Amino acid sequence: MDLTGLALVFVAEDVDGGNAPNVIRTPESKHAFFSSIEHFYAQPEERPAVGQFTYIGPRVKLGRNVRIGHNCTLDGDITIGDDTVIWNSVVLLNRVTVGSRCDIHSGAVIGHDGYAYTEDAGHHKVMVKHFGGVSIGNDVLIGENVCISRGTIDDTVLEDGVKIDALGHIAHNCWFGRNAAMPVPCSVSGSVHVGENAYLAGDIIRNQCTIGENAFVGLGAVVVKDVAPGQTVVGNPAKPFIKKKA
Repeated sequence: MDLTGLALVFVAEDVDGGNAPNVIRTPESKHAFFSSIEHFYAQPEERPAVGQFTYIGPRVKLGRNVRIGHNCTLDGDITIGDDTVIWNSVVLLNRVTVGSRCDIHSGAVIGHDGYAYTEDAGHHKVMVKHFGGVSIGNDVLIGENVCISRGTIDDTVLEDGVKIDALGHIAHNCWFGRNAAMPVPCSVSGSVHVGENAYLAGDIIRNQCTIGENAFVGLGAVVVKDVAPGQTVVGNPAKPFIKKKA
């Protein structure tokens, strides 16, 4: 491949830069490339602090430089940290804490009661009132139309650096450790514990399961029992992935 026409090439440390005139080698080549693009070409976006038809309740506390889009509802004991951006038609209810530099995309609903009920001998169902909240750390991404339920007693928690893709569902009492990622829509049932830097890709996670730190849950897996730290699981039901020798 002729790279002479490129002004600058970013490659991993063990990759040959070919005949490119300028090469930057780094173990974080993707991060370096997109950070450079953003630094030189991103234009600051002028947006109002609060968009049209947005309701902000009397108990809401906003940090510095918070931006809230159109048609949003923030109603309850809500705290939003500095430099967080909330896009259009977002709903935050009851008790929600959001850290600094978070990005909450349009249509997200955070803080409603989760799905839990009691029933009598005749199977008449009464929904369980929730008293917990939702606690979201710093630098968290919540994609479009994500639903996050408040905890039944304790909070539902997303720690710093968690990244949730669009259309996902996180039930009551779930806990996502630092830098956990859910890059494809998942259904995460109640009281699931997702470890630090774990990766979920379009999965169904049974209630009360634990996904260990640095675990990888493959595309479309159905998890019905705990996943060990660092383990890769795939399939329905999810089982450890063992790479076959050629």
